[in-house]
Amino acid sequence: MPVDRFKSTWENLGKDDPLWAVLTDPERRHGGWDLDEFLATGVGPIASVANLVDEAGLSFGERLIDLGCGAGRLSHALAAHVHEVVGVDVAQSMVDEANRINRFPDRLSFVHYDGFRLPFEDESFDSALTLISLQHSPPPLQIAALLELQRVVRPGGVLVFQLPCRPSKREELTTDGMRAAIELLDAPTPIGAGQAVPVRARVTNTSGHTWPSGQLIRLGNHWLRGDDPVTWDDGRTDLPHDVAPGTSVELELQVVAPEETGEYQLELDFVQEGVTWWAQVGSTPVRTAVTVVAEPVAVAPASGGEQEIVIAALQAPHERKDGGIEMFGVDTNLVRLLFAHCGSEVVNVVADDMAGEDWESFTYVVRRGETI
Repeated sequence: MPVDRFKSTWENLGKDDPLWAVLTDPERRHGGWDLDEFLATGVGPIASVANLVDEAGLSFGERLIDLGCGAGRLSHALAAHVHEVVGVDVAQSMVDEANRINRFPDRLSFVHYDGFRLPFEDESFDSALTLISLQHSPPPLQIAALLELQRVVRPGGVLVFQLPCRPSKREELTTDGMRAAIELLDAPTPIGAGQAVPVRARVTNTSGHTWPSGQLIRLGNHWLRGDDPVTWDDGRTDLPHDVAPGTSVELELQVVAPEETGEYQLELDFVQEGVTWWAQVGSTPVRTAVTVVAEPVAVAPASGGEQEIVIAALQAPHERKDGGIEMFGVDTNLVRLLFAHCGSEVVNVVADDMAGEDWESFTYVVRRGETI
């Protein structure tokens, strides 16, 4: 979808039915939203992400940009948490509607932009947020938008954003199916602080049940100091196909080293997203010692893992059952690698339901790194 077509789509939605286009309840089409009720729906989601920011030891600060603000539903809720909110949208019709219903004109403003470059100076905001907005943009536009948010947020500031990963219908494994033998084949050490590196492992299904692909069954990793977690959620890689009992498959996992130098344990374990890490139900993870140094270290190139991630990210759009605009997903590993490359830290990744029941979706909390 070219940018002009994307902008035209939202421009028309903003003219025809702006509140429904932002929040697509099938029963609220054709002007069916009550304005007070519409704005009230933003309070809960913003309270939830504010808690995530607090738990990460970060702050929204004084000035926040709300990208893809639409008619200002979340911008109004954000005004209770920061001194100044600037909502930005590609559709002038949405910006006009947001300005029309603006209840905090002293602290809340709305700006139109061209879909390419945000009309703000570098490092001019303390924080950035975008929820249930980027999911409607093709992946190249999603990545470009994330880079623009990285540009306009100051070092040490926070970015909070939600992105779907892929359509999903999960069937929960029984705990006796969650048994794996994990053999490390390649785990570089030393590696640089914040450096992204590939780790290869051979995994064997030691249970009596087939592991079905496409069910959010993934090899993942944690970073530990002793037995204390430093980074619990880091990389993920999916099964390439069903894995029958007694059979093995080699997987490559992209991991990102902690930001502080020192001695760490890199732990690999399986997880079924939204269910449990397998070590918690009796499977045995594997650990290896890794030294993290100040400067990046040359490592062998990935054996195709990054290419597979990009292919997963550029998947075709999917129509929504509620009649809303099409949806696109971006792989979580690609998002992690993007911000690691930019020198920022993905502090937390939390599964959410913002993309609907047919999509696997995540909310990311990122601490913006120093300018590089």
